[in-house]
Parts: sequence; C-alpha cells; structure tokens
Amino acid sequence: MSIEERFIEKSLDRARLEEFLEEELEEAGYGGVDIRKTPMGTRVTLFVERPGVVIGRGGRNVQALTDKLSEEFDLDDPQIEVSEIEVPEFNASIMANRVAFLLSRGVYYRRAGYGTLRRIMDAGARGAEIVTSGKLTGDFAREERFYDGYLKKAGKSASELVSTGQAVAELPAGTVGVKVRIMPPDVQLPDEIEVKEREEIVEEEEGVEEERPEEAL
Repeated sequence: MSIEERFIEKSLDRARLEEFLEEELEEAGYGGVDIRKTPMGTRVTLFVERPGVVIGRGGRNVQALTDKLSEEFDLDDPQIEVSEIEVPEFNASIMANRVAFLLSRGVYYRRAGYGTLRRIMDAGARGAEIVTSGKLTGDFAREERFYDGYLKKAGKSASELVSTGQAVAELPAGTVGVKVRIMPPDVQLPDEIEVKEREEIVEEEEGVEEERPEEAL
C-alpha cells in the first residue's frame, strides 16, 4: 500500500469514528475526541458536555463503548478518558449539533441561527459564525450566514485558534448542513502587540561625602 493510499484510509477511518461517536454520544453533548498511541494501548479522550451519560451507572456505558471501539474500529486496547467541557458555548461541534437539533424540531432557521449566535457571544466569545445551507424554506437550496465579532478565517491562526464544527439536520424538504466557527476569548493572536509604557528607573545614589579640596599649606 502506497503512502497516499495509507493516508486516505487513515482519514476515512477517522471520519467513520467521528460519525460513530457523534451518533453514540449525542445525548451526552459530544464535542470531540483526541486519540493518542501509548505503550499501554490507545488512549481515547472524549470531550463531552455531560460526562455522567458517557460513563453510565457503574461504568457500564463506558465499558460497552470500549468494546465497540475495539471490535468495530480495531483500536489496540482502547482506554477511554472522559473530559467535561466547562463552557460548551466555545465548542463549535456542540453548537453545530444544537443548531441542527433545533432545525430538526421545526424551529425557524433564523431563530435557531441568531439565538445560538447570541448565546455564544453572551458567553464571551471574541467572534462566531454559523452557516446553514440546504432547503431551508422553499424548493431551492440556499445558504444563510449568521456572524458577529472578530473571527480569523485563514492561515495558521484560523486552523489552531478557531474551533470548528459541523452537523447535519434531516428536514422534510431535505438535508441541511450546519457549520460553526468560534474564536474563544482567551486566544492570543500573533499580530496583537501590547505596548507597555516605559518605566523610568531612578537610581538613588548612596550618600557619598564630597571630597573637599585639601587646604593650601
């Protein structure tokens, strides 16, 4: 297998895993996963809004999920860690799923978009963007964008500092896609420079007696 084929296969496996976790942990408020290979196996960190739903009574749910990851996705000795998302409004995946949920419940797309955007900005985000695309009202598909604040959309800052998430809403007229981008309040952008006022340093001279010229003989 070539490097290109191996890369594509690895990306497809990751996409299938993400889709599985989104469906399996929908009630827990799934917000993402981090997978790392360790000498003891595969450490899987799940970021969710409600950890108790993932763990279950006596750890039954998390054990069942561990078995599925091992059998269906061929992960080597998966060890699941559950991390609670303290501020879900800064997680784009959770907010995208929330918009999709509102749309699937019949909420008007403008109300769902602006309401979610207001919730994100009220939490303190620097900027956010919500894009819905599909047959929102009529027979023709279109795209609607809701945005506020400051948001990086290109470059290294956009890929590393901006949270991105996607979700899908199944409506009677067809499928509607939801994309969300959020810039948290605590990010430090490379082009932001803080200028500090120069502090004058006053050196206090220790008391030194001035030398008096010797008296003439």
